[in-house]
Amino acid sequence: MNRLQSASGAMAFPGTARRYDGLAIFFHWAVFLLIAAAYAAIELKGFAGKGTPARSLTMAAHEGAGVLVLALAVPRLLWRLVRGAPAAEPGPRWMQRAGGAMHWVLYLFIVAQPVLGLLALNAGGHVLALPALGIEIPALVGPDQALKNQVKEIHETLGTAFYLVIGLHAMAALFHHYMLGDNTLRRMWRR
Repeated sequence: MNRLQSASGAMAFPGTARRYDGLAIFFHWAVFLLIAAAYAAIELKGFAGKGTPARSLTMAAHEGAGVLVLALAVPRLLWRLVRGAPAAEPGPRWMQRAGGAMHWVLYLFIVAQPVLGLLALNAGGHVLALPALGIEIPALVGPDQALKNQVKEIHETLGTAFYLVIGLHAMAALFHHYMLGDNTLRRMWRR
């Protein structure tokens, strides 16, 4: 099926489809699960004593989830730029613009957060290694304690702000589904 043909066989242009395609849905939910795993790991870290294997494990899980978010963010953004998104549901123009802006803010977060985490790790004198995959990501910056502290603070502040952005995104989807009764939420699920 080419990019101008919908699942029903009818011609469709970016922005005219009624639902997201399967790859966009995969990217959405995979990134969601990885972000949830990264948040869960960093929250669990607080329950583990410094220097313990449990703390090392939670940090490794946090870092691994973060790098996988970044690995999926690039093709996800490219797919969105190439494929586009379904047309917004009918409604006030301000609501459609707010929804579009929210999506780009989410994309900014899913790229910026992992990059900031990687920079903080590198500035702390470490490289990100994923032994299970046999991957070691080269350092983007050299060791620099002042830079590490600054970047880590930004990473943590944006991480807290990201909770709000994710919450607003979820609340908007539920508002559309339950209050407006439109297809905004349904178009991110497979039939």
